[in-house]
This record gives sequence, C-alpha cells and structure tokens, in this order.
Amino acid sequence: MNNHLIKKSLPYFTGALILFALVLIYSGGNAYAYKKIQALPYFKNKTMKVVIQITQDSPARWKLALGNASKVIQIMSAHGIRYKVDVVAYGPGLKVFIKKDDKKFYPLLQSLSTYGVNLVACHMTMLAMHIHEKQLFPFVNVVYPGAVAYIIKKEMQGYAYVKP
Repeated sequence: MNNHLIKKSLPYFTGALILFALVLIYSGGNAYAYKKIQALPYFKNKTMKVVIQITQDSPARWKLALGNASKVIQIMSAHGIRYKVDVVAYGPGLKVFIKKDDKKFYPLLQSLSTYGVNLVACHMTMLAMHIHEKQLFPFVNVVYPGAVAYIIKKEMQGYAYVKP
C-alpha cells in the first residue's frame, strides 16, 4: 500500500477507533447493547387492529404474511390483549386462498380463521383470474368491489397496514 495513502487515512482510522472505544465504555462493555422498547402496554385497554396484504405469487411471502398474523394472535393472546386481524389477498397473491391439490397453507389458514382472523379475497382479482368463489377455501370471504378499497377503509378505521 502507498505510504501517502496510509498517512492520509490514519486520522479516519484513529477517529473510528476512538468512536468504537467510546461505544464500549458507554454501553458497559457491550458494543451491541440495545434498549428494550415496550410496545404492548399501549394496547392494554385497546384492540390491536391490523390488515395484512398478500399480493405476490410467492409462497415465501405468503408464509411471512401468515406468520405475521399468527404472531399477532400468539403475542396478544398471551398478554390478554384484544386483536382484530384481516389478511387480504389480491393480485397474484390470491392463489394462497385457492383450493388445489397442493394444500400446503390450508392448515395454517384454517387455524387463523378459527382464531378469528378475517381472510379476505379480492373480487376484482377473482374476475380477472376467472376464479369462482367455490374455488376458494370455505372460510375465505370475498370483498366487493375489491381489496384496495377494503384496505383503505380498514386504515380509516384505525387498522395498521402491514405489507410483508
């Protein structure tokens, strides 16, 4: 390496080293210390309301979105907090609600429905994909005219909008 380059970068290296030392000192020796932020007390006398979208033709995204719904139920139930969860599928994501030979997500969807999660399919997407209601799992609801208006309505009702 060029001596000129070393001399030029030495002040930056020294500054970074000093900054790291300060972080170690002020974090009690743990450079990766963090502060726990308590979010749940806010919901003690309220209802956590969330609408989760599924729009992609990606089983990995479906798993993530449904996992988010499942975690809301688990955590809120464990702390005695009321919840309302809607999972809304539109566009290519609607495929998660369609009955077919591969029913990989059926048990999770059925379980979520049992715990009160409102599973919602977009009617406009159904028309565009030529999907009939009978092709959907029996616990899936259909929203008219479509999912986007439904999500906007839910946001106006105080629901948080999650887009995994």
